[in-house]
Amino acid sequence: MAYADPARRREFDRQRSRRRTAERVARGLCPRCGRQAPAPKRAVCDPCAKKRRIADRARAGKRRAAGIKRVRDPKARQTEYQSAKAKSAERLAHGVCSRCGRHPYEPERPLCAGCGERQRRRDRERYATARDTGELYGGKSVATKRRSARRRTRLRQRARRAAGVCIRCGRGRPVDGASSCSDCLEARRVADRQTYAARRGAGLCTRCAATTFEGASLCGPCTVIEARYRDAKNQTNRRRYAERRAAWVCTRCSRPSFGASRCEACAKRDWERSEQVRGLPVYPPSFTVVERDTHIEHGVFDTWEEVAIALSFARLSLEDVDVLIDHAPMQTIFID
Repeated sequence: MAYADPARRREFDRQRSRRRTAERVARGLCPRCGRQAPAPKRAVCDPCAKKRRIADRARAGKRRAAGIKRVRDPKARQTEYQSAKAKSAERLAHGVCSRCGRHPYEPERPLCAGCGERQRRRDRERYATARDTGELYGGKSVATKRRSARRRTRLRQRARRAAGVCIRCGRGRPVDGASSCSDCLEARRVADRQTYAARRGAGLCTRCAATTFEGASLCGPCTVIEARYRDAKNQTNRRRYAERRAAWVCTRCSRPSFGASRCEACAKRDWERSEQVRGLPVYPPSFTVVERDTHIEHGVFDTWEEVAIALSFARLSLEDVDVLIDHAPMQTIFID
């Protein structure tokens, strides 16, 4: 029966849909299709639930593309949050991933390997986008989010250190005298070498990625910081050298050296980089500081630390002076 009034026709359709839904629920069938029983702990069957999820995602994607924000009822949001929390707790109690519910979760993590990797990839992409555009990330600024993440990292590392496991992965046993396992240490060394090589090739400071002068490995501030902790670093290097020497391993790479201070590979590499092979002595560079406006020369210095100290006493910055570096003729030659 057709109705001329659209409101009356809409009301009639709603009443008919309610009667049909009530009849299907009374018969124990899916209220949407009416062909099979609902899935366990669900109101609809699996095919209907899948189609509903696909339609919801498509509609949400269109709204995001149009710039329409999602407005949700606070009560409905709280109900969904409690339901999701209970479902996650139930899945974790059964030893499966709290998100997919199909695979076992990783140690000390609520997600399986696949879900965890996808979540970390999305977080990295979202974080990078927010950092580049200056937008808020997770309801907080990028700096606030970074501070909270570092605080959680410190707490997690303390708990893992107290449990006697690697503070990075939480699975392996740490190496003697270290807090990380051998696999994590090797991955960290590889990443550090790649970062150092990339920054060195781009002419940036290997510590803070700032622009350096005349191919130096460190910028002015980092050079001063490095000099401040040089004594402690030298003591650590001497202690490590003595420990490796007493253990009859290479003092550079800690591989077996059969009583020598260095293994064959390290000794060969040092010989190829020495003055005997290059043919000319490689003396350290010198630095001459000259003011750009007045062309006044402030002296010749042997290290970047002396340059930084001289500029601080003269109340000058690197933008006010030119630093002329005198390199040895063989300084540019590098042998792998």
